[in-house]
Amino acid sequence: MGNWSPRTKEPYYSLMTFMRLYPNLEFTSKALGLNKRVHKQGRRAKFVRCVNTIIRHHAGTGINSFTLKRNLNNHKYAHYIDRWIYFAVRSGANELTIDLSPRWYAHPRDVKYSFPSSNVAAPEPTSIEYLKLCFMNLRPLPTFSGLRSLKTLDLALVCITTEDLESLLSYTPALQQLKLRQCPMLEYLKITDVLAKLVYIDIVPCLWLKILEIHAQNLVAINTYNICHLKIVLSEALVLKGAHIELVLSSDVIEYAFTDLAPLMPDLESLFLSGCTEMIISRRPPSNRFHCLKQLELKLQDISTKYDLLFLAKFVDAAPVLEALVLHLEDIEEPFCYMEKEAELRSLEKHCPHKNLKLVKMTGFSAGRSSLELALYFVENSPALELLILDHRLDRSVWRITFGGDLDAKCSKGYEHTISKYVSNAIPRRVRLSYS
Repeated sequence: MGNWSPRTKEPYYSLMTFMRLYPNLEFTSKALGLNKRVHKQGRRAKFVRCVNTIIRHHAGTGINSFTLKRNLNNHKYAHYIDRWIYFAVRSGANELTIDLSPRWYAHPRDVKYSFPSSNVAAPEPTSIEYLKLCFMNLRPLPTFSGLRSLKTLDLALVCITTEDLESLLSYTPALQQLKLRQCPMLEYLKITDVLAKLVYIDIVPCLWLKILEIHAQNLVAINTYNICHLKIVLSEALVLKGAHIELVLSSDVIEYAFTDLAPLMPDLESLFLSGCTEMIISRRPPSNRFHCLKQLELKLQDISTKYDLLFLAKFVDAAPVLEALVLHLEDIEEPFCYMEKEAELRSLEKHCPHKNLKLVKMTGFSAGRSSLELALYFVENSPALELLILDHRLDRSVWRITFGGDLDAKCSKGYEHTISKYVSNAIPRRVRLSYS
């Protein structure tokens, strides 16, 4: 900027020149330095004036990213937002983020603003590669010509119908990532083979989505969070490598894995599965197997103490090339039930099915009978095992109620005593044991 002199306005003009050419525009209350103690309506009006001033002085070229994060979910601000979006698109922005959600609580029924699809659908090609919209209505107009350069589409709390979303996606041939969060109007979604470059789908959570049909042949990973059973339909030519699936109210997530996922995703290499299960040991081997699965992470919740953790051994049997296993166990059984008396632990037939398993980690490990039996099962049936991690920390909030004031001393002493007595003496020297 040069040396400042009180007789000149050189610093001011240099700043304005910098603003005219600045490529990354971020419009948030913090970025604009607005005083939070100002009245809410006054603060919004001042926010709008600041944005208008900066845009008016900007050259309107060379913009890389345009970000607007402010609760302007009001009809009187709609024409301002339309103008700002048009400015960003016309200026060649590669990344566009419009987030109108309230700070503390947002519900889709309170949405008032509708995204102006006509602005983005200009006759000339747009350069937007990343588009994130939050808390608005979205309905492509008949004149919509598409986002040919779009690589990432992120919709959160956006009210859009299945038909409109499928229509929008049909005009985004370069799309690589699709993220949908809390889009309440979606019950069925079909991803066609037009999205040949799509590699990742993230749906967390679209609570009422019941059917997800995918024909994008290059998809490699999927992440879903749903309330109930989600039916996934995949093209036969699809080779899916990774899946992250959470089902809140599913009756048995383990059964879902064998009946739905295993035959549907035979090439799966990484799987995260979360939900409830009945935990019943089956004497029959699973009818379907995960032949390529190398990494498995299970989060089992709300399980009755009458069930048996050894059933997980049968599940892992269905993944013959598994290398890493992580189990998150919540409220499984009463902890330290063998702290003061001898325990007769059961064991399954030793047949070394897990020849590639090198890592086993169990969080929420209570050191109760069932969890001890499962840990010993992996020690005895995994000849390549290198590291066994037993971590009790997920259950500490429950134990605080159970044991009262001197929880830490009792838990620590009993936990270490149980691990030392039943696990440490059973593991071979090649295996490193870590517990906390």
